[in-house]
Amino acid sequence: MQTWKIATAVLAGCLVSAASTQAASYTHPGPFVTDGGVYSDITETSITDAVPLFGSPTIMPNNLLLFEMTNYNATASNNSSDVTHGALEFTFESDPGEYIQTVILSESGTYSVVGDGSVSAAGTLTIQYYDDVAGEFVILADPIQMSLFPETSFPVENESDGTWAGVALIDLQALGIQTTQIIVALDNNLIAGAGENGSATISKDTMAFNAVIPEPASMALMGLGCLMILRKR
Repeated sequence: MQTWKIATAVLAGCLVSAASTQAASYTHPGPFVTDGGVYSDITETSITDAVPLFGSPTIMPNNLLLFEMTNYNATASNNSSDVTHGALEFTFESDPGEYIQTVILSESGTYSVVGDGSVSAAGTLTIQYYDDVAGEFVILADPIQMSLFPETSFPVENESDGTWAGVALIDLQALGIQTTQIIVALDNNLIAGAGENGSATISKDTMAFNAVIPEPASMALMGLGCLMILRKR
């Protein structure tokens, strides 16, 4: 394996075991009131870069929380590697009488590889839900891995440029969970590596989150709405 590829793999692996005390932290002003509930305690951390990496949250119609970013990227050139780590956590509480049925996260960005290089992305979504019977938050057993597109060429290891997208969906209703409060934790890595005379860069530009989906028909519309917002950007 080429030296820059080894360095990238080692650096990405170190992020998994890094202590939380090494992370820079930033809490966005809030809370953010939507037409279906309240987003609060929006905090991001990074163990590789200064924060904030995520843009300021914006409330959109239909209970959508939108982030638009300008400096969330990984860039490498001439036998170098770069990993950018970003984590985001927040709480959502639905309006009285509303139950959170589905969680949808969509994100997108751009990439470019010139010469010998590669780019990749990875992300997981973890949910804690409030159990009224137990009177405490309960974590779902397994984090949801982001589904990345284009699937057939990601990670990108050939000379090219384009856009990428990631999607994660958790159907709480299908799991038999009825809750009015959730704590959402997103963990993201962008990875770039380049050989001699090569260059690579990948950015995350937009992320949209939706938590309150009252009925199946609305779920389909909200999911489509997230993707349309990302596509337009």
